[in-house]
Amino acid sequence: MNQFTATLPQNTIPLNQRERQFLQLACSELTYAQIADRMCVSPRTVDGYRENLFIRLNLKSRVVLALWAVKVGIVTL
Repeated sequence: MNQFTATLPQNTIPLNQRERQFLQLACSELTYAQIADRMCVSPRTVDGYRENLFIRLNLKSRVVLALWAVKVGIVTL
């Protein structure tokens, strides 16, 4: 599997509302610390969202995560 294997439609990978919010913010210019502040959670919680999504989607970087979010329609350009 490579970094683009996570091409399943979004409804086959259940994401909760906070994960979707994290994805939308991760596709912006905000740092992870700023994302944590916007979500009113600790930076460690944001790290957890990121790592969990990386594992579940078999991805390795924020850029590829953002590309996936756009591809499945969670984020629009």
